[in-house]
Amino acid sequence: IERKIVMPRFFLEELDESDVCITGPDARHIGLALRMRVGEMLTVCAYGRDYQCRIRSITPEEVHLDVVSSELCAAEPSVSLTLYQAVPKADKLEQIIQKSVELGVTRIVPVLTRRCISRPKPAEFQKKLPRLQKIAASAAKQAGRGYIPQVGDVQSYARALEQAAELDVVLIPYELERDVRRSREILEGI
Repeated sequence: IERKIVMPRFFLEELDESDVCITGPDARHIGLALRMRVGEMLTVCAYGRDYQCRIRSITPEEVHLDVVSSELCAAEPSVSLTLYQAVPKADKLEQIIQKSVELGVTRIVPVLTRRCISRPKPAEFQKKLPRLQKIAASAAKQAGRGYIPQVGDVQSYARALEQAAELDVVLIPYELERDVRRSREILEGI
């Protein structure tokens, strides 16, 4: 049985291949929690690519890496999928974000629909957004994704429909629909 060695994964929004540098909490995590040392390997994800890197130098503030190889992230789907999600009660949105990121969603847009019981004001939702984005980041690491999907601002139903109209394909599930052939045809064509 062949076992694949899983290297720790870290995300960077920008990456200079000549001097890859991880700073902040991730640098502290690499040195103090993981106790990694110079010469050890880890994976840096940026632009949908996985960069296998060797640690060149390490301090609690900065970890400098040399790129050994890179490849497109195999866990990224070939289509970009945006999930427009009606805002659920309590903390269910957190679980929805986690599972949808693990399944390959590219972007999550919370939507206020007529039947939403939870109706956060935009300012209230802005306070929750960093936590929701952190959940997306954690799920992306867990699933081996090549980048962190974005959690958008809460939108009105009308605004969500306007945004969705600009996409290539739009599917809106309806629980009373009996003929699933059309949806299947659309999905097979993607």
